[in-house]
Amino acid sequence: MTNPHITLVTPLVADSPDHSLFARVEQALESLPGPWKVGLAHGDAVDWFVLNVFRDDGFECTLLLDGPLQQTAVHIRDRLADALQRHIVGASRPRKDETRH
Repeated sequence: MTNPHITLVTPLVADSPDHSLFARVEQALESLPGPWKVGLAHGDAVDWFVLNVFRDDGFECTLLLDGPLQQTAVHIRDRLADALQRHIVGASRPRKDETRH
């Protein structure tokens, strides 16, 4: 956890495999405009991870990372960049307090 623009909001256990994945998440977010808040959960019965990423402008994205190929920095960055682009152009879901005409 070295990047001051990326805050982990879920605690990591010292011997958890989540540390290496969080390092890849940090690497993925370095090239995307932040600051970021990150939630990371590891499945108990399977090797899946649930990644939640938030920004102060209302952007939020949840990714299910269900295998090693989906747990790379490149894959994570590409999925988040796609979601961020949709958010910027307004193609994301409306906020709960927002009405669409």
